[in-house]
Amino acid sequence: MGWIVSHIAIALSVLFAGTAAAHLAGPRALREAYARYPRGFRKVTGLLLAVAAALLALPRMRLLGFAVAALVLFLSATTLLSHRQYGYAAPIIALLFAL
Repeated sequence: MGWIVSHIAIALSVLFAGTAAAHLAGPRALREAYARYPRGFRKVTGLLLAVAAALLALPRMRLLGFAVAALVLFLSATTLLSHRQYGYAAPIIALLFAL
């Protein structure tokens, strides 16, 4: 059972790291999606995703990594829902429940 959790945590770490890299690199489509939010919001989100990815990758910090990941997902979902972007919020909510 321990190896299953470890593999899931590593997969989530890779997913969060890739998403963090995309947020920090800021391709045009992502910059346009964040245009309605305060300046720097995309970068803060990217940094929080990177922290979650790093913590998930470290076995001793994994529980904290799951907590940070859940917090980032929750805040992302509530932000999207408050801006009536339901289509973008749905997969985030699904991932949050999967945690």
